[in-house]
Amino acid sequence: MNRITRTKLVVISLVKFPFMAIGGLRRLPGRVGKTYTIEKAGRYSIFRETVNRRAGHDTPVVLVIGFRLKLIGSNALLHWLFQRVCILTTPFWCGLKGFKIKLWMVDRTTKNYLGIYEWLGEKNARTYIDFLIPILRFFSIPSTIWHKTHSNTTVDDFLRRIEVG
Repeated sequence: MNRITRTKLVVISLVKFPFMAIGGLRRLPGRVGKTYTIEKAGRYSIFRETVNRRAGHDTPVVLVIGFRLKLIGSNALLHWLFQRVCILTTPFWCGLKGFKIKLWMVDRTTKNYLGIYEWLGEKNARTYIDFLIPILRFFSIPSTIWHKTHSNTTVDDFLRRIEVG
């Protein structure tokens, strides 16, 4: 994905955001605080959940993306701050086609972060991966960036299959 395409996606998402915020985009507290062991990557706790209630009806795809931020190291105060201000990135991605759910997660021991997303449509999930990975490369330790998709799966189904606690 080139820079022009990425910029176009951001603009589209930013334009859609006010309409989503009014009618379909919600922060849900139900899963916040729950901890899951994720694919041998660690124990991650949910610190925020964002849901688009108007996402559509395409085939669900779960996308798991992990990374470790390079600039804040293990500084507890900076991680606390990041977990509160990262919501400011929401308008840049929530309006992308097919976005349904994002679970914002952190491994409290390693300070690695994880996003578990539900996208509607494989193509939409792939577009988001292509959009996000270059951004993560700038802000994260490159060797810590990884992603995996789970086709025909919802976030609820994915969470039921992994270890809680």
